[in-house]
Amino acid sequence: MKYKILLREVKPFLTLGELIADKRPELYRALQHHLTRDVTNSVLAPAELRGEELYYAAIMEERPKPGRGGE
Repeated sequence: MKYKILLREVKPFLTLGELIADKRPELYRALQHHLTRDVTNSVLAPAELRGEELYYAAIMEERPKPGRGGE
């Protein structure tokens, strides 16, 4: 089997704050008015797992057990 080497152009990473500033400048200005620091951490805060969610996340990430369907 022959494989092609895939070459792609590497683009610099953006923070969420830079992305919001580019796509939704009015939202970025409102966030900057209320938050004096970078907005990336504030935007990602609701996505953090807490309490019981951590337990379920650990279950979903563990390897399947051998046996029925998990061979």
